[in-house]
Amino acid sequence: MKLKLTIDIFSGRPNPYQIIEGNEAKKMLNKIKINAALRTNSRQVEPENLGYRGIIVENLDGSRSDFPEYFRITPNRMFAGEQNADANSEQFESGILDALSKFKGTGNKKEFRKLLVAEMENLRVSDGILGGLVIPPVVFPKPNPCQCAPDPDLAWWNDGGARQFNNNCYNYATNYRTDTFAQPGKAAGQQYTSLSGCAVAAGQRSALDGAIADALINTPLANNKCPQKGHLVALVIAPGFDFHWYRKGNNGRWSHKPGSTAARLTDNAGNIITDPRTANRGMYTQFCTFMQVIHGHIKIK
Repeated sequence: MKLKLTIDIFSGRPNPYQIIEGNEAKKMLNKIKINAALRTNSRQVEPENLGYRGIIVENLDGSRSDFPEYFRITPNRMFAGEQNADANSEQFESGILDALSKFKGTGNKKEFRKLLVAEMENLRVSDGILGGLVIPPVVFPKPNPCQCAPDPDLAWWNDGGARQFNNNCYNYATNYRTDTFAQPGKAAGQQYTSLSGCAVAAGQRSALDGAIADALINTPLANNKCPQKGHLVALVIAPGFDFHWYRKGNNGRWSHKPGSTAARLTDNAGNIITDPRTANRGMYTQFCTFMQVIHGHIKIK
């Protein structure tokens, strides 16, 4: 048996992962306690919040087991396609934390562990309060039309396949599909070197620097107002760990796509986003800047 374990927590960066085999893989699966059979339940949906969204488990060699070949474990549930089941994941999460040194892409292990423990608890609490209910957003009339901005076009991005899984918040914000989980500055050969904050130490490049290299225009004084050309986006940072982007639509409202999850119209509290500066952004505590995307003038990778 060969498993890939992915900690689904980032929006901009690729998520940390580990590949385990043989008895180690079997022992890890045995830590998951399923309390009921998988069944279709439209009232329970996979997390799409900013921050920790559970552990994704992929069976890479097709070995037979009592588990699906691809599933997600959250603090209280297992999700596999359109089905889900009540589950106890405390031992499994403890196993993930114990094996954290073996995961690739975490950055500073000590600091990442602190973040992960806090985010695991946040998801546990929010899941207990909301119970996985889908709360439809309130529809408002167009308050501030941005004629040049793209439609949210959620259905196109949320295809449950290549577009959704291989494009991140930066792709969605710039409305530029690459299927590469695009990183600010990579296309220009000037990818960021530090995510310590909106401003970084001398000699380092920030996510903002990378975006500017990609030909996005920094407009810190935009004050949530649409530009005359192109559309408005906003950059926020989870200091030391990750970046995230929002984009303003042609109805004046904001939307975003947390990592490989579905693009959405609401913030972490389930509220319509009128201004990313005041939205519930989870662990992305630093608002950096507004930026302008001129259609056809940028290139990301």
